[in-house]
Amino acid sequence: MIDPSALLLTVITAEPHPGTTRVTVTGDLDMTTRPRLDAELDRVVAAAPERLVLDLFGVGFCGVTGVAALSRLRNHCAEADIELVVKPSPVVRRALDLAAVGPLFRLEGRETATFAAR
Repeated sequence: MIDPSALLLTVITAEPHPGTTRVTVTGDLDMTTRPRLDAELDRVVAAAPERLVLDLFGVGFCGVTGVAALSRLRNHCAEADIELVVKPSPVVRRALDLAAVGPLFRLEGRETATFAAR
């Protein structure tokens, strides 16, 4: 049987520099894809890189469940002393701002203006 989350979410992990892991996510962050995303991110955190760059430029939908997954990742990285950098798409940035948790993340990349400023 095909995992429906595989059709809705792509997660690619790479190590561009020693100590840095880059996770590129494309698709939707919602209830269907969260278990897959959590599993991939848990695996990366368990490897204990010094820095984790989460590239979300390719995310087209981010619901409350997606925001919860990102908050969970933030907590796990803090506990493991891993520097977390999030590169949000405009959709992800808006979801983080609407949930009032955007300032808790180190956000970088193309979309750095807050939703409130628009």
